[in-house]
Amino acid sequence: MKYLFLLALSLLTFTSCKTMQKNTVNSSDLFIESNQWELSSFKGMTMQEAGFTQDVPHITINQEKSRIGGYTGCNSFGGDITIKDNTIEFGLFMATKRYCDGVPEAGFFELMNKKVTYSIDGNKLTFIKDGEDIMEFQLKPKEQ
Repeated sequence: MKYLFLLALSLLTFTSCKTMQKNTVNSSDLFIESNQWELSSFKGMTMQEAGFTQDVPHITINQEKSRIGGYTGCNSFGGDITIKDNTIEFGLFMATKRYCDGVPEAGFFELMNKKVTYSIDGNKLTFIKDGEDIMEFQLKPKEQ
């Protein structure tokens, strides 16, 4: 009986430890050119609250080529990045210069200045600066 109890306790401990493990995703599997990440939260606000009322901003990260590109809701942009551990360091960006009234584009670029920490939870990518979630993106489903 004593051994049966120890066996049950061991199985319970093993099972509970396994369910507590966080679902880890390798960024190189998600940071590919064919994956588009749509902005869903900006400084804790919805897109409407933040002023992105025309189009949905999005980014594409190509870890293999160390590049980022995207759309701010007004202009297209691209640039160099360095990904190390859970940080992304942004290089110089180039962007189109179309005039867009009411889109907080400057704030978008300001938040992607220098370096951010990131986390991936399922299909959600979060950029973090100084311990605060500054941007959240959702992986856009692939069209079939």
